[in-house]
Amino acid sequence: MKGIRDILAADITVSGGVGKYAGRRTSPTHDVIAQLVFSLYEARGRQDGRHVEDWLRAEQELVRHYAWRRSSDE
Repeated sequence: MKGIRDILAADITVSGGVGKYAGRRTSPTHDVIAQLVFSLYEARGRQDGRHVEDWLRAEQELVRHYAWRRSSDE
């Protein structure tokens, strides 16, 4: 299962010398949340029917992670 750090590391992909994620985002993007949701789905054995629960969990974990990063940068 990809964790939050793996997903955020993928979001730091450098393209043309400028990363999509430059440390300035204050909240996760839809795509980053969706990647974590898919990781949760895979970790559960691809059982259907829990997509809303997975989305809310991923969103909560990522928002917490971004808040932690903001507070540690100050």
